[in-house]
Amino acid sequence: MPRSREFCPDEALDKAMHVFWAKGYFATSIEDLVAATGVSRYGLYSEFGDKNGLFLAALQRYEIAVVKPVTALFEQPGSPLASLRRLFETLASYTRQPAGKLGCLLFNSVNEMGQHDETTNGRIMTMRETLAGGIHRLLSNAVQQGELPADFDVQREADFLFGLLHALPNLARSGAMPTVIDNVVAVALSTLDVRDGSEPRHRR
Repeated sequence: MPRSREFCPDEALDKAMHVFWAKGYFATSIEDLVAATGVSRYGLYSEFGDKNGLFLAALQRYEIAVVKPVTALFEQPGSPLASLRRLFETLASYTRQPAGKLGCLLFNSVNEMGQHDETTNGRIMTMRETLAGGIHRLLSNAVQQGELPADFDVQREADFLFGLLHALPNLARSGAMPTVIDNVVAVALSTLDVRDGSEPRHRR
């Protein structure tokens, strides 16, 4: 007769996710995960396979809990530029929260793991492409709706704003003051301010 499960996988996964988020993949030991989740090594391996399997499950959990609420801003009706500004204002606000000060599990993992694991790298790259593509789509829609000039360099601006998206969590993790992050966001978003007859930035 198989042993009954003595823990809640979702609760254990949330706790494991925060360990990976705080310490990184390589610095996290199975003993750290056992201590954080309260689940035995046997229990974790039976549920998730191994440390890498647990990390991939934690990454998926992070995508659902943190990344998807951000990407939902790409699909909001109304002004594309308003959605774009809201996106970065939301991220700036998030960096003030305890979890936000850990940076971004997605980008932390990109920086740490690189090409070490093909499966993990593929999952991370897919999420990055979703974020980059969403920014590009909002800018393209802004041009189509007349919020930006017809000759606005969408790709250049999209690359710049995606770079900012990558940088903000790293700033937060390094201990940057909230005013620093607010100033960075304000200056970056000023590149979208082409009202009152002012010359648009990043024109081709």
